Amino acid sequence: MPSPLRSLSGLLAAALLGACAKTETAVELGNRTQVLHQNISAEPQDLDPHLMQTNAHFNVLMALYEGLCGYDPRDLHPVPGVAERWDVSADGLTYTFHLRANAKWSNGDPVTAADFVFSAQRLLSPSLGSPYGFYYDIVAGAADFAAGRSKDFAQVGIRALDARTLRVELNQPAPYLPFLTGSFSWYPVHRATVEKHGPAAAPYTGWTKPGHIVTNGPFTLADWKPGQEIIVRKNPLYWDAARVRLQEIHFHLIENNETEERAFRTGQLHLTEFVPASKLRPYHDREPQLLQIAPFFMTYFYGFNTTRPPFNDGRVRRAFSLALDREKLALTQSFQNVRPATGQVPPGSDGYVYDGEYRLRFDPAEARRLLAAAGYPDGKNFPSTDLTFDTNGRHQLIAEVLQQMWQQNLGVHLNLANVEGKVFHAERLRKAYDLGRAGWVGDYLDPHAFLSVFLSTGGQNVTGFANADYDRLVRAALGERDHAKRLALYRAAEDLLLREQPILPLFFDTSRHLVSPAVKGRYPNLLDYHPYQGMWLEP
Repeated sequence: MPSPLRSLSGLLAAALLGACAKTETAVELGNRTQVLHQNISAEPQDLDPHLMQTNAHFNVLMALYEGLCGYDPRDLHPVPGVAERWDVSADGLTYTFHLRANAKWSNGDPVTAADFVFSAQRLLSPSLGSPYGFYYDIVAGAADFAAGRSKDFAQVGIRALDARTLRVELNQPAPYLPFLTGSFSWYPVHRATVEKHGPAAAPYTGWTKPGHIVTNGPFTLADWKPGQEIIVRKNPLYWDAARVRLQEIHFHLIENNETEERAFRTGQLHLTEFVPASKLRPYHDREPQLLQIAPFFMTYFYGFNTTRPPFNDGRVRRAFSLALDREKLALTQSFQNVRPATGQVPPGSDGYVYDGEYRLRFDPAEARRLLAAAGYPDGKNFPSTDLTFDTNGRHQLIAEVLQQMWQQNLGVHLNLANVEGKVFHAERLRKAYDLGRAGWVGDYLDPHAFLSVFLSTGGQNVTGFANADYDRLVRAALGERDHAKRLALYRAAEDLLLREQPILPLFFDTSRHLVSPAVKGRYPNLLDYHPYQGMWLEP
């Protein structure tokens, strides 16, 4: 029998060891078990790829779904996805995609060409209300079907020739089509699952909830804890499952930037969606290996609601733009490498640069003249107006700078309206705002990716702007085969857009993330797309 003294000594030693033992963080555990912790900020309203809301939500959709093509993680050139290869006709108007035999849905059903036809018809159906129908404008007959001018989907140039052959017929050559088929708007959805929960073209019927959803990507939906996280788990039926090293991804839903940074610093996150402005310099100076800042094909802007006063008057919109010192605004974004916007389309668009008459500039005297001409001299009698943005420390700071500039240069005071992300995005689509924050990331490296947004029929054109001449120029550019003439048409369209000023471009943005050194197979790129198939964690 051991002595009481020895027993007490043993207990004390054990207690001391327990007290000194370090608790394993989520990141450390994830490194051992290949579980990635990534923040995506605002919670999605749904996981329906045809109703996606923000670029951050595309991270979840990329894990759950796969299109005809995928992306190389370094430079994003199209690589085979569900389609193992594709052919292009000599005139560039017909693409034939050959689907792989081992592509399966997560319930074991084969992924077929008919799935892509069904999904395209669903997205283009007016009753779904998808804001992404314009991504199919290059497809023969798609615009007419989406606008309700045609009721016969057989007239749309997307056809299943057999179970494994899909033909896409275009209005004009579009060499970026393979890239586009890797985006959310071209993702297939599982027909039987969608129709089990309601009409195929009805939005938000619940088919994407855990236990219901069937997907075809490298991961499946395991759980969704509202306000906390979305968990996806490796899909054993994915055709390339052998290459997928991550076992799970936990997409955290932390909207506050400071809270997000603390979670990263304390080992709860491998990846952040943003970096608080106040933390950029400390990381830049002390831990630069954790800070990843890269050029981004994105414009940060505000949109005017042109359907109601005071911004239904073009003079007021121009005044608000001319009253902004974008150089000074960019300087408030310390260590972010942003560039003042000169137009709406950022650099990186196949040699396109806007340098027209309405190139954005700072001219407070002309701004005051226009505002007075509109009936508001020195800002007098200007109606109460909200400057709306979604919850985020950076958005708050930018809104405060804008508020100060308009107060100083126009004599106009705007009310700051900070709105929770999910509500903010829903209100934008309903045009329930005066002047609202926006941002656009091109889905492919071409001016059309930005300028097509503001077509009269554009689902993401929530400004109320509609101009037949603008529509004609953008559509003519899409069909122009001569490269120089095509870019000239886009410049003319952007000239018109900036003359009418339904939007307020502020700066060309960068992507900014905190990234754990354990994350491998993830590379900075212009679109901030990061396929998960080749990503892994290394302790």
